[in-house]
Amino acid sequence: MGRLAARFRRLDAYAKTLDDVRIKTLTGGLLTVAAAALVAVLVGLEFAAFRRVELQPELVVDRERSETMRINLDITLPRAPCVLLGLDVLDAAGEAQINLFQHVATERLAPNGTALGEYSAAAARQHVAAPPATAADGQAYCGSCYGGVAPEGGCCNSCDDVHQAYVRRGWAFSDPDSIEQCVREGYTARMRAMAGEGCRMRGFIEVGKVAGNFHILAGESIKYAGEHTHAQYDYMPRDYDLSHTINRLSFGSGFSAQSSPLDGVSKRADDAHTQFKYFTKIVGSEVRYRNGSVLQSNQYSATEFVGSGARRTPGLFVMFDISPMRVVYTEHRRSLGSFLTSVCAIVGAVAAVARLADACAFRAERALQQKRQIGKLI
Repeated sequence: MGRLAARFRRLDAYAKTLDDVRIKTLTGGLLTVAAAALVAVLVGLEFAAFRRVELQPELVVDRERSETMRINLDITLPRAPCVLLGLDVLDAAGEAQINLFQHVATERLAPNGTALGEYSAAAARQHVAAPPATAADGQAYCGSCYGGVAPEGGCCNSCDDVHQAYVRRGWAFSDPDSIEQCVREGYTARMRAMAGEGCRMRGFIEVGKVAGNFHILAGESIKYAGEHTHAQYDYMPRDYDLSHTINRLSFGSGFSAQSSPLDGVSKRADDAHTQFKYFTKIVGSEVRYRNGSVLQSNQYSATEFVGSGARRTPGLFVMFDISPMRVVYTEHRRSLGSFLTSVCAIVGAVAAVARLADACAFRAERALQQKRQIGKLI
């Protein structure tokens, strides 16, 4: 047993010196404190990196074909009143959706940007005269739809009811002053009173996941016999342009690595005929979390075009095309073994450098002392 211990003793790479021959210096003490502080800082940084969760991307062919895609939008148009604007979608499959305000809230803005409250047909009716309870013949009042497609109840008791009846019929709502309900409610006067206001649109729309566009244009959206157009009438506000700020525009749910380059983009129109077009390439994205859950979303790149001229349709267009590629993000965190290896490397490297610096400083100090003793250094 003694021989075996002696053999292992000869393998000792860390030979010790006696305490009597060890010399402690001020320089060595300072280096020790500095080395300990440096080790603490570096180990802290490594621990923070160990705790940080990162998303590692991988590019694959997109084999997913979702039926619909959600577009989240928050757009401010400071020089176009809400009553004038339409929000429509056209896609490559020939599908046209008009007036998509079911999940988009519109807020009126004063010329200085102050919010004036929500704009909607229901909100507008709160400040107009209610329909009469009975008609001239003593029967319960049932307003005419003036040839439009009547709602389920068969009566159009408000100007908005008549308007929607016209929309369902595909007719232009060009002369509200000839409609009894609109005259009673002061429809055209309310429209003109909103001149000079702005509008903010916030919410989401659902579209098919095919190439297409959504656009914001001035005038009433009309879909008739497969055609889609926007009509402006004399009673609508005329002094407007489509200057805008895109506060937010994303396709699908948000995640940390999502790219949304149009967020915060602001443009000012040169005149009422300015047309803005944004061309986006949508890339499907998938996030795989460490807990096993998966998030399906999208991100996009964008370019833009701004044109002006009497022949251009003034509007804000967002064109979207679908990429055949997909980015898969996998949530990743460093292993415990990697962290411990880094800590050992930091401690060893700092200790070695500190020992080398201490040895150099000690030798220089001893050399200076010897020269003083023999009188070579004054």
